[in-house]
Amino acid sequence: MVVIFALALVGLIGMVGLIIDGGDTFLQRRDQQNVADAVAMAAGYASVNGQSPVSAAVAIAAANGYVNGQDGTTVTVTANANTFRVDITRPHRNLFSGVMGFTSWNVSTSAEVHAGVPNGTYGAMPLIFNKRAFDDEANRNPNSPRAFGEPGTGTQDVPQSNSAFNWTVFCTANGNPCNANSDTVRALIDGVGTATTVYLNDLIGPLNAGAHATLFDSLANMVGRPYPVAIVADDGRLLNWAWFHVTGSVGGSTKQISGWFDSRINAAPMTISQTGGVPQGSAGAYVVELID
Repeated sequence: MVVIFALALVGLIGMVGLIIDGGDTFLQRRDQQNVADAVAMAAGYASVNGQSPVSAAVAIAAANGYVNGQDGTTVTVTANANTFRVDITRPHRNLFSGVMGFTSWNVSTSAEVHAGVPNGTYGAMPLIFNKRAFDDEANRNPNSPRAFGEPGTGTQDVPQSNSAFNWTVFCTANGNPCNANSDTVRALIDGVGTATTVYLNDLIGPLNAGAHATLFDSLANMVGRPYPVAIVADDGRLLNWAWFHVTGSVGGSTKQISGWFDSRINAAPMTISQTGGVPQGSAGAYVVELID
């Protein structure tokens, strides 16, 4: 009976160890995963702010109790273009499972982020601005919104100056014919931007010269909010995305909109795709997005 009891006791302790040590392992893993996510985000934010992603990641890990090289802990940061991956491993010190020969086992977690200039955005307003307008520091002052007029009455439909804009539609892969008129543009305004994600390798279809008074009236209903807008080259190629705060829209004899550009980090509708085109010129926004 003593022998049977002794053998049963070992099995019982093993079961208790599995329950207690196993449960505590899951608690450690949950905490460790939260730290891995935070460390990966820190690497991404450091990257877009011109700082060292590795240094930022290691510092955040240490601040959360995961010091690389201490207590068997390893914190590894891997950079691949605009993607940053963090792997954290730490042994779990077992209480009961040591009776079964398992004094510890490793707990590993990982997280991955995209970080950089977005090449796609959802909800783009049907407005395009020349890169000269976005690069002009005077157009980025929230205390002094600037006025922007249409290209003119000629055949030019792409804005060429730092004080011009135009209405457009976006030709995406879902079959948009890219034939802009007042009705198609107004539908985008009233819908608070595009209902699909537009990428930089898509095309635009700017409006030709005309009155477009109803478009100014529709945009006037959107005053007071920022929206994603397209920054284009002289030939109409999409270069970048920016946030534009609409502060006014007048469709009378003046026909102008007013507002200012804003550079943001982690603008929710914006995203990075490996096949969405390469951003060019000054950055209008940055994205740090947890993808794994």
